Amino acid sequence: MEQGDHASQHEGEEERKMVRQGYRKLMDKLAVDEEQLVNIDNHHLIGYMEENQELFGKVCAPQEAVLDAKVIRHISRICRQQAEGMSANITQFQYNEYAERLTQCMRGSNDGAGVLTKKKWVLLGRQAKTLFKRSPCLTYMFGALDNAPPPPKERKVPQARANATKIKDLVETQEVILETAEKSENQTEQLVAHALKTLIDKWNEIGRRSVDFFKFVIDPECFGNTVENMFHVSFLIKDGRVAFKIGENGMPVIKPKSQKKAEGQPTEEAKNQVVMNISMKDWELMVKNLNITDAMIPHIQAKQETNGEQFKKPKTQR
Repeated sequence: MEQGDHASQHEGEEERKMVRQGYRKLMDKLAVDEEQLVNIDNHHLIGYMEENQELFGKVCAPQEAVLDAKVIRHISRICRQQAEGMSANITQFQYNEYAERLTQCMRGSNDGAGVLTKKKWVLLGRQAKTLFKRSPCLTYMFGALDNAPPPPKERKVPQARANATKIKDLVETQEVILETAEKSENQTEQLVAHALKTLIDKWNEIGRRSVDFFKFVIDPECFGNTVENMFHVSFLIKDGRVAFKIGENGMPVIKPKSQKKAEGQPTEEAKNQVVMNISMKDWELMVKNLNITDAMIPHIQAKQETNGEQFKKPKTQR
């Protein structure tokens, strides 16, 4: 085990030695080629940067990191000399002169009398922002647009026969809509009456005691039927044919009212309106927690036949 550690340490020392040799060779190359690298047209400096980056990936000790810092400082100095050699058109770029003009533009000074505050930098940014992100000029792919107005459209003279046909179709459509609406209202009235009859039967069955509201309206096999049952019972409560209150266990209960009260005789009961929301998740939890296995209100559908309207249970229910 000790021999393996010694061999690994020896290999690490050899690798560090090679890294140091690589850095020294790179510094010798930079020193020899510095006069040529200062020229802005010479692009070999990028190759030296890539070679330094490759050596830096093998650095694992402070001694090699110091050599890397020396190489970076040497390369930075060459880059600065290249920047000083840059020129815009005829004028040669001098970073000192550029910094002085920038300071004067922001109403500062090099002697420390005028401090460059954050507000001055913000104002400079707003002024420079207008020089960037300009909208492109508008060009036409197929030449300039024609300024002449388009020719007027010819108006077609409506035909009387066509208008008569449209009015007739409109009248027939209105009749169909009214007939469908009346049929829907009749079906709703029948379903509301069916819910009341079921409630009365259940009320008599349990000894004329109040019926649990949720157990009465919830259909454990169909969420849609549950919503419909709540809708129909709400009509009965609104018309005063069914009493709604909170029972002793904190759950809402309902019971049918006598016909005299339902017909509108004055009572001292307070009337309140309640908006109840129910989701699929709430329905599943109530079915499970209340242990509802069968629907109290049997699902029916109103169907108009030749001899009148009848209720008929569906063959299958999901």
